[in-house]
Amino acid sequence: MKDWWKSKTLWVNLIAVGTIIVRAECGLILTPAGEVAVLAAINLVLRMVTKEELNW
Repeated sequence: MKDWWKSKTLWVNLIAVGTIIVRAECGLILTPAGEVAVLAAINLVLRMVTKEELNW
């Protein structure tokens, strides 16, 4: 098991949330469907390379 803070998926999702907030504040809007599609694609790739479960 690996520590939760070593999870690539967790960090990508936290960065995505931050990016969405910053883009909204700057007026750079992507459609909700576009945001979901990009994040889903990244999560699928990360899921394929994940080998260990998290240790909470």
